[in-house]
Amino acid sequence: MKPFLKIAISLFLANAFFVSAQISGGEFSLGVPDAFAGVWERDDRFVMFAESDDFLESRVREILSSAEATDEEKNAARNQSEYISILLKTFYGWYLDRAAEPASFSSEPRFLNDSTCPEAERIRVEFRPLLRGADSGGAAQGDASAWEIFVHYPGVREATIIPLAIIGGNLYLNFAMKLSDADLPGDADFESADFSDENSSDGLLGFWCSLVPTDGVKVSIPTSGENIYSTYITRDAVYTIRYWKTEMEYTQENAFFSDGGKTFSVVKHIQSGGENFTCTNGRSVTIRNVQKSSARPEVYELDSRAMICGLGEPYLKRVQDENSVQVVAALVRSAMSKKAPNPDPPFPPSDLDFHMDEIYRLEEGNLIIQSLRERNKNFGK
Repeated sequence: MKPFLKIAISLFLANAFFVSAQISGGEFSLGVPDAFAGVWERDDRFVMFAESDDFLESRVREILSSAEATDEEKNAARNQSEYISILLKTFYGWYLDRAAEPASFSSEPRFLNDSTCPEAERIRVEFRPLLRGADSGGAAQGDASAWEIFVHYPGVREATIIPLAIIGGNLYLNFAMKLSDADLPGDADFESADFSDENSSDGLLGFWCSLVPTDGVKVSIPTSGENIYSTYITRDAVYTIRYWKTEMEYTQENAFFSDGGKTFSVVKHIQSGGENFTCTNGRSVTIRNVQKSSARPEVYELDSRAMICGLGEPYLKRVQDENSVQVVAALVRSAMSKKAPNPDPPFPPSDLDFHMDEIYRLEEGNLIIQSLRERNKNFGK
């Protein structure tokens, strides 16, 4: 009897580890990472990840990199560091509302109207990498990388965690990361599948671990999904696995599902967005809600290593490489300088000839028509 083929995928990655406390050593980036540089745009807003003024930022970096600084001092320094700048395209895009920005941006006057607040929101953000670019662990603009950003909204005790991926100049909130054979633990006692030949021509093959999607980078707290849908893609099938929120303790166990003579193994738990998700009930390791189809993603973007896959259209696109208060002021001035086109005439143009000379001749001697003409002429005087 032939043994079942067990394709096992472990949560531990060489570059990324999904347990929140152990992702890339659990270290937050100092300052805004290069991957986030510039101005990002979508149809209803501009988003910029900005640092505070140069003097304060240098002091913050000094404290955070100091071995003598206490945890309290480092936490206080982080509270003065990176912020989100959000410009909402209001009034059909004719007015940019500087809804959120660092305090240092107040050097540029804000144009106010009845729909805007006198002061912008101060929304602090921290960056923690899940998977960095290929070049020496960096995350330059040309590399692909995955992150969790911790957004601190005013008056809210807990940070909102937003997973996102950057591939080139596109930022995705709906994405997945591949867990490959190279990421298996060295003491694994099972036989793993060899996708090496397939991966060379088809980057979609393998297990794609999704993270919880959110509905945007906003001035208000965004909402996140209740479920995560990860996929296992083989040459002849696509298996969709649902993960749901649970209060169970996180473990690094594997869970299994079978199809014919093959048994597939995936991670049982996914930690994402500060929540724990599972694909089985209780202590069971058998997955019972797998959906099999042949439908692969239609709209997606893979990075050069086929390790990160952006699904659907990107949430934001990079439109400028520089992020500063001067860039924000230029965007606002550009929007304010635009003039709306003339409205369309209430009636379509016509080439009819009404022969007004004949109409006036027929009106002669008609006292009713003449009094009406006189009234219309004097109206509004």
